Amino acid sequence: IVDAAAGEYSQTEDFLQAAEAISGMKYVWGRYDLLCLPPSFPYGGMENPCLTFITPTTLAGDKSLADVVAHEIAHSWTGNLVTNATWDHFWLNEGWTKWFERKIMTRIHNDDKFLEFDAIGGYKDLRITCDDEHMPDDFKKLVLDIGDRDPDDSYSIVAYEKGFNLLMALERRLGKETFESFFQTYIKQFANKTLTSNDFKDFFMSQFADHEAMEGFDWDKWFYEAGMPPEEPNFDRTLAMKAETLAEAWVAIDRKGEAVPNDDITVWTSNQKICFLDTLQTLTSDTALKVSTVNSLHKEYGFAESQNSEILFRYCQLALAAQDESMLHVVLKFVTSQGRMKFTRPLYRTLFASPKWRGVAKAAFLEHKDFYHPICAKMVANDLLQIEGQEAGTKASSFMNESVVLAGAIGVGLLATALGMMLARRR
Repeated sequence: IVDAAAGEYSQTEDFLQAAEAISGMKYVWGRYDLLCLPPSFPYGGMENPCLTFITPTTLAGDKSLADVVAHEIAHSWTGNLVTNATWDHFWLNEGWTKWFERKIMTRIHNDDKFLEFDAIGGYKDLRITCDDEHMPDDFKKLVLDIGDRDPDDSYSIVAYEKGFNLLMALERRLGKETFESFFQTYIKQFANKTLTSNDFKDFFMSQFADHEAMEGFDWDKWFYEAGMPPEEPNFDRTLAMKAETLAEAWVAIDRKGEAVPNDDITVWTSNQKICFLDTLQTLTSDTALKVSTVNSLHKEYGFAESQNSEILFRYCQLALAAQDESMLHVVLKFVTSQGRMKFTRPLYRTLFASPKWRGVAKAAFLEHKDFYHPICAKMVANDLLQIEGQEAGTKASSFMNESVVLAGAIGVGLLATALGMMLARRR
């Protein structure tokens, strides 16, 4: 794994140099190292100063998932050097870092269209999160009001992608060069400090209050309105066109019985394949693909055997939506061989939501609970308790008994969390 990681992350120095150029400030932390952790690590990466922790699920063999390293490097400025004052303002860390990461990767790819190509998938993921009825609306806002709740409960892609889209909305108004120059000024102003969302707003407006493009910009909607951003972005879809066209063709295969296209996607980048699967998910969000279509996808492209975790994850989602029994063993192997919450939680939630798969999913989770990081174990268990609690309705005693059994298998700490969620729902 050491050799694989060394090869996969060989662009690290290039990422650092790009980050220094964009931020206008040298890397201040001296040394930069990467530690590839066991597969149970619950996050893509963790931006400890000087030493980034990273998940082995990024070892795709083609450097296509190395943008996680770029993301953690970006945190050396946005997060570690300039930091959100409280978790209510977490987007200041992650929204800025997602913006910064995509700026870095745009330079690496030497293609200005890459940023918006990558952002298309992020926006799709944001929509899925905002449509999730199990997530409280309070946690779909950019600026949170966590109070005495566990910040882990509020963690989602909202801070990343909604925050990114706020920053891009500002960039589109000011222009790329002006906004990137503001970013450098922002880093210098708040280096070694913490700030709130209002601090950011006030500083931004001190620079651009008289700029005609800022007229009518609704900060309150961006900060405090739950759900999708108040402005729909118009992303450049040039790099996505082939993938989106092929996805539309497969929907036509599924709905109208048309012939399988002969597109050779072996020459595509992994990002294009991910875009293809993302588009398929979007186009079939109301009516899932037929099992036969899902099987044909694997026969044509081998998605079920992909070594790229992002591709495998999306194919598993499509297969579960289609109720494809033949993929169940692949999904269970995937969720029990790694503990990255980006993958485990959505797949477990889908399994838990299906009456015919809930039992096997619960058994798999309890069997592997000690493999997972405690945060992952807690969050997956909370997801199950929430789904079962909503379905139990008035059957409170039955739900309580099952909750105690599940939580007791994980530990007293999880039991307290689970019961706390139950009480919160009953207030």
